[in-house]
Amino acid sequence: MSESILTKLSQLNKDDFQDLVALGTFASYENRVFLAGPCNIGKSSLASILIGDAIPKTWFSTDGLIIHFGRNGIDLQQRKMIPLKKGSSDILTKLLLGNPNLKEQQSLPGVSEVQQNINESKREVPGEPLSNLTTNLPQFPTEQQRQKTNETSGMTFPSRQPQIPPETFKDTFKDIQEQPTHTAHSIQTDLLKKKGTYRRNIAPSDLVDFGGQKSFDMTHQLFIQHRGTFILMFDGRKGLNKILEEYPQGDVTAASILMHWANSVLTYCTKSDDKMPRIVFAATHSDSFSKDEKKKLVVNFQEELTQMFSSHKLQEHIMYYRVFFINATDAKDLEIDHLKETLVDIAFKQSTWGQQMPIVWVPLDLQISDMRANGVKLLTKENLLDLNQSNKENALSERRVEDFLLVQHSIGKLLYFDEPGLRDYIVIQPEAMVNILRAFITDIMFWPANGPIRDILDNVSSTGVLKKIDLFTLWSQPAFEDILTDLRKKEFIVQVLLHLDILVEPKRYTEKELSADLFLVPCIVKEKIPRNMQSNATDDRTICIAYHLKETVVPSALLFKLIGASISIWPLRVVNSRFCLFFQAAIMDADNRNELQIRVQGQKIIIYLINSCSKQLISPDLATTTQECLTLALERILQFYHRCFGNHSSLRFV
Repeated sequence: MSESILTKLSQLNKDDFQDLVALGTFASYENRVFLAGPCNIGKSSLASILIGDAIPKTWFSTDGLIIHFGRNGIDLQQRKMIPLKKGSSDILTKLLLGNPNLKEQQSLPGVSEVQQNINESKREVPGEPLSNLTTNLPQFPTEQQRQKTNETSGMTFPSRQPQIPPETFKDTFKDIQEQPTHTAHSIQTDLLKKKGTYRRNIAPSDLVDFGGQKSFDMTHQLFIQHRGTFILMFDGRKGLNKILEEYPQGDVTAASILMHWANSVLTYCTKSDDKMPRIVFAATHSDSFSKDEKKKLVVNFQEELTQMFSSHKLQEHIMYYRVFFINATDAKDLEIDHLKETLVDIAFKQSTWGQQMPIVWVPLDLQISDMRANGVKLLTKENLLDLNQSNKENALSERRVEDFLLVQHSIGKLLYFDEPGLRDYIVIQPEAMVNILRAFITDIMFWPANGPIRDILDNVSSTGVLKKIDLFTLWSQPAFEDILTDLRKKEFIVQVLLHLDILVEPKRYTEKELSADLFLVPCIVKEKIPRNMQSNATDDRTICIAYHLKETVVPSALLFKLIGASISIWPLRVVNSRFCLFFQAAIMDADNRNELQIRVQGQKIIIYLINSCSKQLISPDLATTTQECLTLALERILQFYHRCFGNHSSLRFV
C-alpha cells in the first residue's frame, strides 16, 4: 500500500470523499522496524537499545513476538533515531507533527490568536509537507464557552444513548462509557496545550521483536507488513553456514533462516518505487573479535549475502551489500549508530512518509487509544459504533468507520476482519492476539515441566490434533484469562483462527460425524511423513501434480494454509487411530480407492494422486477436480496475503 491512503480513498464517489476530508487532513509519519533471525543472537538486546530500556544481562528467549508501540522515535529535524518512553506516542503528538489543517463550517469569535499559533506550528518542521487541501481555519470559543458547550452537549442528542450490553460485557462497557468525547474544539484546544510543552519534533515509530524459534513461522506471517524495515540478524561468531545447535532439526543454518525470512517478507510484496519493505542485515557479537578480524568478517559476510540474494527476483528490496557488525550489549556501539542512520534514511524515503490522513478519524483514534491505556483488548463493533456517535459533529458514518478500521488494520494498529461472523469484534490490542496464539503455538522450551498443560501441548505437537475443550483449558491459564474473559470472546477467536487456517475443522466422512469438538493445527506438527507412506507413490499407481513458485521458495505460512485448506476439502487418512498430518505433508482420502498426498520439496508443492491398484483406474474427472480445487485454494491463499499487504493480485507466482 505504497500509494497514499487518501489517494485510494479519493476513488470513492465525490460526496463520500468530501465528507471524509471535511474537517481537514494532517501529515502522518508512520514507521516500523522489525527484528528477525535465529534465536539466541541478541535481537531483544538490540531492541532494548533502540527503545532505551536496560539491556538484559542474560538470555531470555522471546515467546512469540513483542510489539513496542511508539518506543522508537525519529527526530524529523535532525533526522536521528532516539528512544522514547512509554506513552510518548499519543495521537495528539502525531497530529501536531502532521501540521494539522482543521476545518469548520461555523465561524466563532476569538480566531486571531489561535490562527497565529496554528500558523506557527506549521513552520516548526521546515520542509515537511503541508496539507494540499484548501484551509479554512476554525474560530474557537474561549475555555469558558467550551465548558458551557460541553455541559449542554449531552442534552443535544438524548436519543443516542449506549445500549446496555449483556452481563459479560459490563466491565468492558464501563471502560467505554468513561472515554471522553472529542470534538473539533476539544482537539484544537488539546493541540494548543500540547504545543506549549512539546519542544521536539519526534515521530514515534513501532518496533517488533520476533522470536527465533521455528514454531512461530505461521503466526509471525500474520504480523509481517508491507512497509517498514526488517533487520535480519545472525551471530557473527557462528557465521551464516554453521549448523545451529538451538534447532533440533539438525539442518538449520543462519543462511537458511535469513532466506526464509526474506522470502516470507517479499513473497506477497509487489515492486514499488520506494522499494518497501526494505531488508538490512546485522551480525552480532562484534566484541568477540579484533578490529582487523571484524573487517575481514564483514567482507566475507557481504560476499556470502551477495551470493544468496543478488539474483533474487525482488533483490532491490534487499540491502545485501552492507552488513552492520554490532555489539548488541553496548548502547554506544558506533556500528549501531550507523545502523540507526540507515533506518532513518529508509523511513524518510517511504512513499507513505508524511502522507495526508483525515483529521475526522482522530476522535475515534483518540478514544481507542484511551481504551488501550485502560487495558481494553477486544471491543464489540456495536460498542465502537456507539462510541463513535458520542463524538457529535465528528461522528463518522458507519461506512466511514469501516474505512477507518480497514486502514488501521493495514498499518498494524488493530485487527479487524471484514468477513461474515468476524466483523462483530475488533482486537484493539494486537499483542492480545500474540498472547492468544502462544497458548498453543509455542516452542517446547516454554512448556511447563509437567502437568495437564504439558500433556495437551505434547499431544498437539505430535499429532496436530487439538480438542476444543483442551484449547479452552489452555486459554484458562492466568496469562490469557484477562483477554478471553467469557465464552463469546473465545468463540470469536476460534472463528478468527479458523479463518486464518491456523485451526482447521477436519472433513468428516458423514454428516453424523461432523462436529467442532476437535481441530487440526498443521503449523505445529513436528513429525515427518514416514518413508513407508512416501513409498506408496510409485510410478505405476500415481498421477503427479506439481506447483512451482517461480519467484521464491514456498513460505511456511503459505504451505500450512494450503494443507489446512486441503484437509477441509478431503478427509485426512487415519492410520492406527492417528491422523496422517505431518510436518510439511498430509495424506487424505480422495475416495475409497484413491489417496491424496501433499508434500513440499524445495520450491515445489507436489500432489500425488495414488490409486490402490493402478493409475489407469484413476478417473479423469477426479484428477481434474483435484487440480481445480487445489489451484483455487492456492489462489485464494495468495489473494488473502495480498489483501493483508494492501494489494490484490492474481496467481502470478505459480
